[in-house]
Amino acid sequence: MSKFNNQVVLITGASAGIGAALAQEFASQGANLVLLARRTEKLAAVAAAIDSTGEKVLTVACDVSKDGELEQAVNLARSKFSKIDIAIANAGWSLKGNLENLSLDDYRLQWETNVFGVLRTIYATLDDLKQTQGSLVIISSVKSYISLRGDSPYSSSKFALRALCESLSAELAPYGISVTHICPGYVATEIRQIDNQGNFHGDWQEHVSPKLLRSAKQTAQQIVQAIDRRQQEQVLTYYGKFVVLLKRHLPGLLSWLISRMEIKVVAK
Repeated sequence: MSKFNNQVVLITGASAGIGAALAQEFASQGANLVLLARRTEKLAAVAAAIDSTGEKVLTVACDVSKDGELEQAVNLARSKFSKIDIAIANAGWSLKGNLENLSLDDYRLQWETNVFGVLRTIYATLDDLKQTQGSLVIISSVKSYISLRGDSPYSSSKFALRALCESLSAELAPYGISVTHICPGYVATEIRQIDNQGNFHGDWQEHVSPKLLRSAKQTAQQIVQAIDRRQQEQVLTYYGKFVVLLKRHLPGLLSWLISRMEIKVVAK
């Protein structure tokens, strides 16, 4: 029997990508699910594919950038399942552009979801995680270690999450809560089809090389393993691990490699 059998897992941003894949992976291991997202039709499709009866899945329309919505969702989760064992702050998106072409409002928009949305998720679920001595999982990025040109809104938000996880790992340990910082590399999801206003464009083409892309299913399987082990951090993909290794031990070399890579990209 799986360790996750009958545990209650709350996932934000669960209508597609990593969130939907996590829902499917946890369901395969017997977990009950609380799935949150803005796009209710896609969320309902994810839930129906997992459990058409609705006995083991609760879906809630929720925008993590709005005050109060996570608290309402958690109250519904308590009513149905009585507890939350694992809270996964997965909702996020990527805003692109150079600083001089962006405004403070652009940065606020990015941080409202990627940072404050995570904080809202934590505050809403913290009492439940204390009761269950559960797991808090924050889906971040390899870009919590590295920031490329035009990435400052997104990368700064992910740098903030890494700092948050480091602090909370120590703060929440006395309650028996594990904090896991997940750093995926490039995953085959919709994130690169979302514009700077947070709107989805299904006709936008993928620009990342297939050699660098990992499937959402593979990513979810590795994340679930990290949660099972209550790891403090898990960096995914071979090149992600290489980047973090260089950042920690040879930051000068990494900076040089990035500069050469960006010159090559610009030349194309």
